[in-house]
Amino acid sequence: NCPVFRLKITYRNGSPRPIIELGPWHPVRKNAEDWAETLRALGYAVQIESQRGGIVEEDDNSDLAAALAGMA
Repeated sequence: NCPVFRLKITYRNGSPRPIIELGPWHPVRKNAEDWAETLRALGYAVQIESQRGGIVEEDDNSDLAAALAGMA
């Protein structure tokens, strides 16, 4: 039973509450990591979640991403 991974993407659209979207499940962690890297480069705060539960990887640039998203 292999775990699968998805992205938890957080951004702001001008409203007081952040928008949280959950991406599709990826059977390979590397695929999720590649997508996370791409989205972070665009200013999104991204975390990788495992189907087994919990956050696999924290976004180390989440404060910067939130600030950039708030300016958009």
